[in-house]
Amino acid sequence: MSLNLPQVTLCAADSATPRLAAQALARCTAQARFARTLLFTHADLDAGPALIIKIAPLESREAYSNFMLSDLGTHIETSHVLVVQWDGFITDAACWDDAFLDYDYIGARWPAGLPGRDVGNGGFSLRSRRLLEALRDPRLRCEPGTPEDVVICSLWRDRLEEQHGIRFAPLEIAARFAYELDPRPGPTFGFHGMFNLPDHLQPTEVLALVRQLQPRAVFHPHFALLAAQYMVRGDVRMAAELVARLVAAAGESDPSPMLAQALGSKDAASQLLSVGRFLALSRA
Repeated sequence: MSLNLPQVTLCAADSATPRLAAQALARCTAQARFARTLLFTHADLDAGPALIIKIAPLESREAYSNFMLSDLGTHIETSHVLVVQWDGFITDAACWDDAFLDYDYIGARWPAGLPGRDVGNGGFSLRSRRLLEALRDPRLRCEPGTPEDVVICSLWRDRLEEQHGIRFAPLEIAARFAYELDPRPGPTFGFHGMFNLPDHLQPTEVLALVRQLQPRAVFHPHFALLAAQYMVRGDVRMAAELVARLVAAAGESDPSPMLAQALGSKDAASQLLSVGRFLALSRA
C-alpha cells in the first residue's frame, strides 16, 4: 500500500518543461497519496494525476522565485506542501518519517552552504503553510535574481526564525529526506538534480527526458555533470550521447571548460568531446 499523506499537497511550477514536471509528479503519486497534486503552468497539456492551475508564464528564474515566494501560499490549504521540479521526485516512500512534518522547511543539504544555513535545496523540498504565510511579510526583501531557496534558507532565515518562529530541519533530518550535491548517503525519501537521475532511472528513460529539454537546460553545468556520472559508471556510450547533445546545444560556445570541470580532467573532457562532436555532426 502506498504512503498516505492527507496533510500534504504535492506541487510543481513549470513553464519551460511542464510535461517533464508532470512526469515527476506522476512518479511521486506512484509512491504516495496526497491531498492534492497541482501543476502550476501556462500550458495546456495532459498532466496525468495533477490538476493544472493556470498562471502567467514563468519565463525566468526570477519569475519562478517570485511565484514561489509570493503566490504559492494562496493555493495551499494543507499544513505542508511538497515542492518538486522536473529533475526530482520521491524514490523511496519507506523513508518517509512523520517527524518531517515537525519542520517548516526541509531540503537537501548544500555542501557549499554556510554552517547553519546549509538546509537547503528547494527543488525537492517540504514546506509548511506557516512558512508560506510568513514569506508574505512585506518587511522581507531581497535582491532581484536571487533563487527563492537561497532567499528562504540564507538571506531571510534569521528573520523567519526570530520573527515568525519558522523551524528549519537539522542536517540529520535533511540527509534522510533528500540529497542533491552531496554523494548519495543511502536510501532517502527523494532527490533533486538531473545529475542524480542515473541513480534512479534507466539510460533509455534518461534519454527520453533530456530529449525534451530546451538548449539552455542542456548547455548547463548540471547537464555536463550528468554526462560525467555515466563516465564514472563506465557507460561511455551514454556519456558520449549526452555530450553530443551538449555540443549541439552549445552552438558557437565552447563546452570544454564545463565538461572538464564536471569530469575533473581536461584530457578526459577532450576525448569525450571528440566522440560527442562526431555524433553531433553525423546527425546535423
